Amino acid sequence: MMTTARDLIRALKSRSTQALTRLILGRHPNNSICSFNFHNVRHIIKFISDVQNQIDSNMCLVDIGAGASPYYYLFFRKVAEYIAVDLEGGLPLCESRDIRQVVGSAERIPLGDSIAHVVLSNQVLEHVDDPDKAVREAYRLLKPCGKFIGSVPHVSPVHLEPCDYRRYTDYGIEQLLKSNGFSNIKISLSGGVYSASALMIAMDWMLTSRDDSKPQGFSLYRALLFAPIVGIMNLFGLVMDKLFASKKSRSFANLCWIAEKPLVAL
Repeated sequence: MMTTARDLIRALKSRSTQALTRLILGRHPNNSICSFNFHNVRHIIKFISDVQNQIDSNMCLVDIGAGASPYYYLFFRKVAEYIAVDLEGGLPLCESRDIRQVVGSAERIPLGDSIAHVVLSNQVLEHVDDPDKAVREAYRLLKPCGKFIGSVPHVSPVHLEPCDYRRYTDYGIEQLLKSNGFSNIKISLSGGVYSASALMIAMDWMLTSRDDSKPQGFSLYRALLFAPIVGIMNLFGLVMDKLFASKKSRSFANLCWIAEKPLVAL
């Protein structure tokens, strides 16, 4: 009886914490302005929403490095098939949505050639062993005229160690995509130095101290405690970028792209 009462109290506390977290920080990827990664995720959602009109209905989409497929809700009305690809242990055990799960890496995906109308790769290329091979896999999966949509950080604290290998500029992403066959490349940069600085500071606060012998953690306690300060910093970043940042910033936090597999391979 005592054990049951304790379990009930723990469950109530857990539910209360979850409700408070969603109220203050939002629910990924719809993070509130008080969330440490507000600027990056806001940019990704806006970019993906803007490119929706370039995508036909009844398509096949492959989400590489999908994890819990947080961007599924932006595509589910248009997809005939949504395929989530990630390493073993990276995909949810109980997936209730209409998502086909496939275990694989970005460089080696056990799917056939030219099956997808869209390939999605959000915040993945900085973590792969061989980015050229990963981009070639995306190219292989796409039908001619298919779209490759993705994002990577330009500035960010070390995260998901030890598999955090590189950061990208817009020039670097354009070169990577072009050299692996893609054309009609369009790249969007997120904000400027003020929002990038806010993200760097907030992210550094929320991640656990770096220890290469342990995986990265996230401090929910600090995230809730510092939420008002993070919200003010993020708002300050938005306002200052609007007032003072150049049209094409040198110090953006994140970049997104859309590229096309040519009708005829070059």
